Amino acid sequence: MRIYTLAENTAESERFGSAHGLSFYIEANGMKILFDMGPDGLFLENAEKLGVRPGEADLAVLSHGHNDHGGGLPLFLEKNHTAKVYVRREAFEKHYSGAGEHYRDISLPEGMDTDRFVFTDTVQKAAEGLTVFSDVTGTRLVPDSNRVLMKACRGSMCRDDFTHEQSLIIEENGKLVLIAGCAHRGILNIQERAEQITGRPVDVVVSGFHLCIPRTGEPVAESFICELAGLLKKTKAVYYTCHCTGLAAYEVLKREMGDRIAYLAAGSVLEL
Repeated sequence: MRIYTLAENTAESERFGSAHGLSFYIEANGMKILFDMGPDGLFLENAEKLGVRPGEADLAVLSHGHNDHGGGLPLFLEKNHTAKVYVRREAFEKHYSGAGEHYRDISLPEGMDTDRFVFTDTVQKAAEGLTVFSDVTGTRLVPDSNRVLMKACRGSMCRDDFTHEQSLIIEENGKLVLIAGCAHRGILNIQERAEQITGRPVDVVVSGFHLCIPRTGEPVAESFICELAGLLKKTKAVYYTCHCTGLAAYEVLKREMGDRIAYLAAGSVLEL
């Protein structure tokens, strides 16, 4: 399995562009999978530099309905004319970030060809060895940074419940890999649900952990990060994080977890 980071807040070198967002190109089980599309066309630019072609992807998965993960979706649909996009129907509701009277629209672009979308069930097989799921109900260490994320509710706004969030399980050659976007529902809860679905422990987790507060860029409380690190270390998985984890929070995780965690920047290629 090979995972290319096409879009991320940071870059491996000056050769690659960076922007607030996330996109992975994954080669697994003889398939090419695009997981998220970043905020714009950056994923295509970095893909070209890495020698991969999202236009040839067999399928795509959109983790949730925020534009830093799906802003590039219209460009993907233009570039790739056959791949289905697995997405939650709720991803196309209106979503916002902010507090008080100051809100920023972070919704997905409008006016796309919905014939290309597969609106997913709570647990759905996308292909052999590929499962998407969204029915995460656990409540352990859900990140406090979610508090500034809202959605439209009957003409007003309410706290986002993240029913639009989904994750991907890849099973290949006896290895179980969990790919998530921002883990708004808490990475521990998402991992636990993946293990319930598959009936065995996850070997590798690739995900942002949403430990960085939107708009301010500040990390959540260090005590929260340390508690999370302690619980992650009790699992058997190796973790690769990025994007909404934030570099400050990552430094704490790295200090606490050592070689059990690493960071993925745009331009990186992870072989598993």
